[in-house]
Formats: sequence, C-alpha cells, structure tokens
Amino acid sequence: MKALKYLLIALCTVAFFGCKPEKFGPITSNVAVVKQLQGTWGLTKVVQVDQDAKTKGFPYKELDITNVYAYKDLVIALQLDALGNPSTFTITNGNAPKIVDLTSGNWSVDQNLAPTTIALKNGTVTNALSLGSYTGLSSGKLYLVRNKSINGKVILSYQYEFTKK
Repeated sequence: MKALKYLLIALCTVAFFGCKPEKFGPITSNVAVVKQLQGTWGLTKVVQVDQDAKTKGFPYKELDITNVYAYKDLVIALQLDALGNPSTFTITNGNAPKIVDLTSGNWSVDQNLAPTTIALKNGTVTNALSLGSYTGLSSGKLYLVRNKSINGKVILSYQYEFTKK
C-alpha cells in the first residue's frame, strides 16, 4: 500500500512539473492581400442572399443567379502603383448587369494589412464592396459582397466570385 502511495505522489509530481505550455509559431505568415488583389478578374458566379429569410430561418435563403443574366461578361481590373498601393480600376460590364455604378476610377482598401472593404471611387461617387474571404486569392479566386439596404437594414446581399484571368 505504501508503494502505491509513493507511486501516486511521484506520478502527480511528474505530471505537475512536467506540464509546460507549448510555444507555437504564427499560424500563417503575412499575406500580401493587396498585392494579390491586383490583376484582371472575370465574374464566374453570383449568389443572391435574402438576409430577411436568413434571420428568420426560412428554408430558401440563397439563389444562384449566375445564369439568369449574362454576369460572366463582367470583368474588373485592379491596378497597383509603383509602391504596391491600390491605384486605378476598370470595370467592363459587357451585357452583365452593373454590380457598381462606376466603370473606372481609383480604388482603395480600408486597411492594407487585413482589408475588409474595397472602395471604388470616381469624383464624388464612391461604391464599397466587402471582401468575402482571403482563402481563394492564392488560387486565383476573389470573393466580393455587395449589400442592398432599405432604411439602414440589409435586405439582400450579392456574393460575387471572380476568377483571375
């Protein structure tokens, strides 16, 4: 019985002093998101999300409307300046419905390290698109979201998937 008692004390001591928090490195390295946004992107998919149905838990919340209109005609080109900062953009709609009110101008992001919003601007007109996800950028996919609001409440969201050309 004494041997068991000493064994338990020894195990508890080893467990107590043997446990140290592990030091982990960063999960990922810094990703140059703004640099990866540069390029020519073709629209490949559009999903309309009914935000009211989503909040109420209705079964039909999303609808893929890519083939309803000629969305795949739309192309957006984002350029950087010599320092790697956002500079100009052009949007070629073709027969696609407009996703923003502008076709050219300057673009910017809300923060360079981890942007959440892209602002497209020409003169006094500014349109904002939210970045959906960074995960696809390295494989040539860009996800943007545009919200439609009434009285400050988001009614519909459009999720755009672009593929780098």
